This record gives sequence, structure tokens and C-alpha cells, in this order.
Amino acid sequence: MRNLNPLKAECRISRFHDEKGNFVDSTCLVNALPAFATALLKRLFGYRPKVPMISFRARRVIATMLGPQSKMIEFGSGNSTPWFAAHAGMIVSIEDDSNWYDHVQKLLTELDIKNVKHKLRTKINYSDLSEIDDATLDFALVDGTDREGCIRSVVPKLKPGAFLYLDNSDKDMTFPNGDLRRAEKALLEAIEIRGGTVQYFSDFSPTNFFVEQGMLAQL
Repeated sequence: MRNLNPLKAECRISRFHDEKGNFVDSTCLVNALPAFATALLKRLFGYRPKVPMISFRARRVIATMLGPQSKMIEFGSGNSTPWFAAHAGMIVSIEDDSNWYDHVQKLLTELDIKNVKHKLRTKINYSDLSEIDDATLDFALVDGTDREGCIRSVVPKLKPGAFLYLDNSDKDMTFPNGDLRRAEKALLEAIEIRGGTVQYFSDFSPTNFFVEQGMLAQL
């Protein structure tokens, strides 16, 4: 049976290593404190900050890339969705869990957020982007179901020079054909084909007092 406890993952050396064995980036050590604080608040009070649950440093970098004219897609809606709504001009947010979709939709309604197209999908059509024109998106966050399929579907929709962030790129290390291993491979292939670049972040994230890895690709 697959071990779902990130602290007991076979490839994790310590809380300060991602599952590929990389030690936390030196510039990200300071993020251990907010990671611990939010993890404690989540455990005690169910607190979840309304920010993307990705690398602290990656979030700061992404914030500098987005603006009122930015068009983006988010695979996996959540507390990240209001944050992106405040930083980008138009967002398509895709979710496949109906209960979580209702939770996020209620949040968007309460906050009177108008620039999010929130879509409930099934696992069958989760990564279907046929309604989006090619080369029209500035940014994509891949942080939900079928990440390999999402990457292969969204890359043609990105403008030349646009960015894609793949969260949890250190997962499935003991499952060579797992979704995250296939997703990273698909993204690296897209980078090579389009002549892009990639930056890895081994960092803490909100509510998680352990290091994970994410990939930010410019395509």
C-alpha cells in the first residue's frame, strides 16, 4: 500500500529535504518559521491561509509575473484561487471534487470575485482545454488531478515565453510510472521542444513543515 505520510516517504531524509533528497534552498531556510506556524494553526484550529499552497519563494516570484492583463489557468482550485484573482486579470480554475468545488465557489461568492471562471469537471474531461484558444495564456498552475495530462493539454495554450508551475515535482519517487514522474518528464520534454528554461524550488510551503519541490518553467 502506498505511503501517504510525507514525513515517512522512503526518499525523504529529513524535514529539510525534498523527496528527491535535495536540501532546502539556502534562501528558503527562513521559510521554515512561517511553515511551522501555519502548520500548527492548521492542526489546532483548521486554519488555511488564502494563498497558493506552494513554495513560499515560488509564490513571490510568480506574483511578479502576473498583472491586470494576465490570463491564466489553475488546475486544482482552493484558497489559492482568491489569491490569483487578486494578481491576474482572468482565471480559469478547474476542480474535480464536487464538495471542494462547492466550498471554493462559496468563498468566491462571499468575496465577490468576478474574474474567475470556476469549472467543475470529471476525471474523464479534467484536462480538456478545447474551449481555450492556443497561445492565449500567460501562466498555468498544475496542482490537481492527472498532472501529466494537464501539462500536455495546457502547453499549446501558453503564449511564447509564458510560465507553468508544476507543484510537488519531487513526488512518486518510488513509483517510476506515477503521475508526478510522468508529469515532470512531460514538462521537461516541452521545455526542450520550445527552447524554454526551468527553475526548481526546494522549499517549505504554507501549513507544511517539510520541504517539497516545485518546477517553474518558462516556455
